[in-house]
Amino acid sequence: MTRDEPTAGYSSGLCSRSVAIILLVLSLALPASSIEIDSAIFKEKYPVKQEHGADLYMLNYTQYIHYGFYLSLVGQAAHFRKGWGGMIGGRAALLVDHIFAIGAGYELSVAARRSSMESGNYAERLLASFASAGQVVRTVYGGGYLSYHIFHDSIVNFSLGALAGGGHLGGDYAGGPGKNFAILEPELYLFVNLPAHARIGIGTSYRISWGVSYQGISDRDFRGFSIGLQVQSGIM
Repeated sequence: MTRDEPTAGYSSGLCSRSVAIILLVLSLALPASSIEIDSAIFKEKYPVKQEHGADLYMLNYTQYIHYGFYLSLVGQAAHFRKGWGGMIGGRAALLVDHIFAIGAGYELSVAARRSSMESGNYAERLLASFASAGQVVRTVYGGGYLSYHIFHDSIVNFSLGALAGGGHLGGDYAGGPGKNFAILEPELYLFVNLPAHARIGIGTSYRISWGVSYQGISDRDFRGFSIGLQVQSGIM
């Protein structure tokens, strides 16, 4: 091992943490600023009445709240500590006023290999070989899902969201040898609205896990960013 390897690992870890921090900051700052913009647009579209100097904006607003839903398919190229793997998943969400999405989602590995994750010490790798561990690592995780769509009625728009819950990593997707873990995955997507109640988008997310520990694979090996393609369809 050369002296440059620890430095490269430290730089990679610092870059990954920076990406996660940026996504979290954006998920807090951008929705707050966009709410003011959306409120101003709505007031222009639906003027409120004035009665004895009282602003009845909120009273009028409740009369025009729109409810919808959408289902989506997600495909991701996921970066792990030592390489890349494939993930597929989906989302199902209730949409409130075209803006807030509240629902659930999941992700499932389809091409994740031990060589892209494993970085345990020699003893852990030796134990994994004696245990006849396969080269393919299977993981599934899911939970609650929230997102906020900004400029939803524009042809080009974007959303900030997060998936939070738990998952399993091991030789099988569920049950058998493996380890359960908790996860938080903030995301940022850029969408293009399509005809017939659909939109397509590209984006990025970052997996933050707690509790991954399976035959030389730990949280630091599993955590990382993903580049995704998402297709949504429904009453939006």
